[in-house]
Amino acid sequence: MKEIMLPYILICWLLVKSGLVRWTLKNATIMIGSGFFLAFMLFTAHRFWSPADLTDSTTVKAPHAVLSPLLGQEVDRVYVTHNQQVKKGDLIYTLKDVDTDSQIRGLEAQRAAAEAEILAVNHQISNDKKTLSRLERLNDYAQEQERDDIRTRIDSHIAKIASANAQIKSIEAQIATANWQNERREIRAPFDGQMSIANITDGTRVGNMHLYDTSKKFVEMRIADQSYKGIKVGQFAEFYVDAYPGEIFRGRVHSVTAGTGEARVSVMNGTQHVRQHVGNNMGSHGRTVIIEFEEPEDYIVPIGATGSGWVSAAKPHPALGFMDIIGGATVRLKSYKAYLSAL
Repeated sequence: MKEIMLPYILICWLLVKSGLVRWTLKNATIMIGSGFFLAFMLFTAHRFWSPADLTDSTTVKAPHAVLSPLLGQEVDRVYVTHNQQVKKGDLIYTLKDVDTDSQIRGLEAQRAAAEAEILAVNHQISNDKKTLSRLERLNDYAQEQERDDIRTRIDSHIAKIASANAQIKSIEAQIATANWQNERREIRAPFDGQMSIANITDGTRVGNMHLYDTSKKFVEMRIADQSYKGIKVGQFAEFYVDAYPGEIFRGRVHSVTAGTGEARVSVMNGTQHVRQHVGNNMGSHGRTVIIEFEEPEDYIVPIGATGSGWVSAAKPHPALGFMDIIGGATVRLKSYKAYLSAL
């Protein structure tokens, strides 16, 4: 912010150097006092109507997917490395499937046994029907009770077939579930993105990976609470990151962060200590603004890069639109100073 006063200082120096203004105590007091007053007014107005992040904490972020599992299953093989760019459907890592394969083989054996039982019962029914047919041709020479026993046995066998078919359907449902679980042992990218650090390796039973969705990058920028009422969705914004010193990126306000960490209420029963409340909130926190942007062609804005930004907030009168010059100039000066951050 102090760099904004450089033109004023240069003008005062030129006036004194050229002799147009004599360097006396009175003139020095007027120049310095005017400078402080101008700086104070500009800073105050800029704070409300073209807020900039003076903490240089503006950060590029992206949503990410947590590729499970975290516990319980053993990683068989990892197919990616640190910070690798992946496409949707690419294989990330696989899990060992010994238990699932054994379960599927056991279920298939049960289904085969049930099918063999149905085949045997069908043969028995066929034989019983032949026997019943012969007994019916004998008429009075065969006992009615014997024919009834054969009919009852046939009905019993038909019921066994129905029960076996139901058992097969249940087994097939279990096989489908086991196959679904078996397919989940292959952890694939759910979208195009970038891996984080590959912090697991073959054989681990604990750990997982993160995949960042690089198509949905956004910028989170801090503003003072005094600027809150002037921030609206869709307002023009600019930012820079140290990864591209001297360059400015443009975006639009997506939203203002409503609930910050200070606003959280514990889910545990009990009253918060007053000293805890005061300790957490005695400082000036401000809040953050989410800025949407599109990467320029041939640029890759790295996730996690930091810098500064500003927002063209709502103003009480259109005549104050010139205040945006301060926000834009502040961020540009910070962007140029980013070259010195490497020293």
